[in-house]
Amino acid sequence: MPKVQSRGARQVSSDPPRVAGEFRRRTQAERSAATRSMLLDAAIMCLFEYGYGSTTTSKVAEKAGISRGAMLHQFPSKADLMTFVVEETFARDVELYRRLLTGAEAPRERLVAYPAAVWEVLSQPSGIAVLEVLQGSRSDPQLAGKLTPILERIDAAASAQLLREFPRGPSRALRQLIVGAMHGLAMMNVMGVNDEAVRDAVPLLQTLLRAGLQTGVFDSEPDEAGLV
Repeated sequence: MPKVQSRGARQVSSDPPRVAGEFRRRTQAERSAATRSMLLDAAIMCLFEYGYGSTTTSKVAEKAGISRGAMLHQFPSKADLMTFVVEETFARDVELYRRLLTGAEAPRERLVAYPAAVWEVLSQPSGIAVLEVLQGSRSDPQLAGKLTPILERIDAAASAQLLREFPRGPSRALRQLIVGAMHGLAMMNVMGVNDEAVRDAVPLLQTLLRAGLQTGVFDSEPDEAGLV
């Protein structure tokens, strides 16, 4: 007959002991980081779906499943949240660009690959969200003031990267042409302006870049491809 264990006796489990710290409570810093991550994703989707003008802190908090008070603890104003979106999106995009341009190592190949990479980045919800924030800053002095130093740092980082890739001097004009063209195409795509033609414009720009390299419009030297 099996021995019945008394109610007050300690039950011994045959399961392996739990790893120390397995159920460790998250630190305040970890909870804060998790909250900011959820708010970032929610803000991006709100900007993508509704545009800057219709994106409110209340909508973002609701989409993130976070109380408005908890959100305001992290971001006291809409401008603070929007600048965070721009900063964090850029940080994420650096790695995305690296992956998209993998395999295009020669300067000429890399230059021609840029439009498709920029299109891929800017046509994502996060890319559209940043464009919405940039446009919104035109009519929001507080946001514009907070964005200015961030955009200056981003531009400096992008210029430094081009300098590493094209040591003899990157052409800012050419970079602005590529990025500006992709900005416009991404917004046209969101607005549904002849989607197929918009997408076809990306390989067309790549064809024009190849032609420019072949004819010497940019520069005939391989290690100066795309530089003027």
